[in-house]
Amino acid sequence: MKIESLIIPCAAVAAVALSILPAFAAPTPTAAPTPMSVETAPPNVMGTAPPNVKPTPTPQPASSPAASKNVPPLGGEMHAAVPAELSLSQAQDIALAASPDLEIARAVVDQNNATIGIARSGELPNISANANYLRAKSNFRISGGSTVPFVGTQDAGSVDLKQLILDGGRVNALVQAARYSTEAAKLTLLRSIQTVLLTVAQEYYTALEGRHQFEAAEKSLQNAKVQERLVEAQFHAGVASKADVLTAQLPVAQAEVNVASAQGMEAQNVAALLTTMGVPATTPVTLKDDTAVTAIQPALRELVSTALHQRTDLYAAQTNLWQAQANVRAAKLQAFPNISATASSGTASTTVNGQNYASNWSLGASLSFPLYSGGLIRSQADQARAFQQQAEASLRSTELNVYLNVQQAYTLLQTSGSSLNAAKVAQDQARVLLDVTNAQYKAGVTTLPLLLNAQTQLTTAQSQYVQALYVYKFAQQNLLYAEGTIAPM
Repeated sequence: MKIESLIIPCAAVAAVALSILPAFAAPTPTAAPTPMSVETAPPNVMGTAPPNVKPTPTPQPASSPAASKNVPPLGGEMHAAVPAELSLSQAQDIALAASPDLEIARAVVDQNNATIGIARSGELPNISANANYLRAKSNFRISGGSTVPFVGTQDAGSVDLKQLILDGGRVNALVQAARYSTEAAKLTLLRSIQTVLLTVAQEYYTALEGRHQFEAAEKSLQNAKVQERLVEAQFHAGVASKADVLTAQLPVAQAEVNVASAQGMEAQNVAALLTTMGVPATTPVTLKDDTAVTAIQPALRELVSTALHQRTDLYAAQTNLWQAQANVRAAKLQAFPNISATASSGTASTTVNGQNYASNWSLGASLSFPLYSGGLIRSQADQARAFQQQAEASLRSTELNVYLNVQQAYTLLQTSGSSLNAAKVAQDQARVLLDVTNAQYKAGVTTLPLLLNAQTQLTTAQSQYVQALYVYKFAQQNLLYAEGTIAPM
């Protein structure tokens, strides 16, 4: 048979159908709404109708990282090895490429992206090819009561086309919902990246704090042992009692417990850091020390304004609302008439032995109108409206959380900054006291216990300063996270 005889009628119907589709397509795209400002916060955007365009472009952080630090939103690769001496920047880079949490988020983006094609398939032509071969035997009764067998063969082939003409825009609404869902997943992925960056920074600083606490505990243990030996010498000289010896042994025991606890805490924090990075917790690694302090004094009003423009989870909540509104439209449009066109062109044998082919074709249109569905359409529309209400509440909750997160992060930074300053003053005073006591001891005007006590006070002050330092450094990262501007170091 001739191929042209099969294709030309179907192609004609497809061309007519595709020429009609623009009349039912989405309207001209409009610009996405401007993100909320602090002057109008918290905005009432729950009743805003979604534009028939792709959702709001992903907001960019106020201070973008260097090009080498940019993380592709989709797909990552495992780092071959972890350096023996690991910096925070390297830890974050490895986590962005190897974190299982980010792989899960990327897979969710791919899943949602596939739903766009699934939804669009409803408005595109459906073309199928069919071929049939039939050989059958029948018995026919003739005059006289006898039967005569009849064996025949039939071959047939056809190309069939079905095209949606009109459904009131239901498929278009489903496509829009799928696009909004994909954009929300991408925005959620960006927030997940920021969450991983914050978690890595927190665990990195906690591990460094544990290291310094371990060093301070060892110094305290050394001082306690020196004090114990001094009291024992005094006991043997007859100038101290046995009770004095027992009293001196107690700080040694306490210091040994603190050393063991601090050592285990550092190992646990390093293991947690490696797990967040996506590498085995048993990987041998040493963290680079980081004691530099960068003071920042942001204004709360500016922080809130930045967060309302940069927080991708807020954009994702708005996009989820648009998706829910599109699903409501799609659910309602199930009650709209559905018109589709069909076409078929083929050939079939006309003789009993499967020879002498003749062409055949057909053109048609169908109208489907739901009269009664047992309440299915109404129930699905009610369900979609309930999801929309949930999305509205979620958006409102996310907006309020932005304010809460910024306020809490700002307060933490302020209080940790004050604690750091106080700890620095205490450390400086303890160092001066030790220098004075040491000079007095060399001059013979003070005793060894007072010198040891001054050393213990300095060790305690240094430990408190280190603890305040890393709380402050984490508070800085936490504030950037609350703003939505955290990036690799």
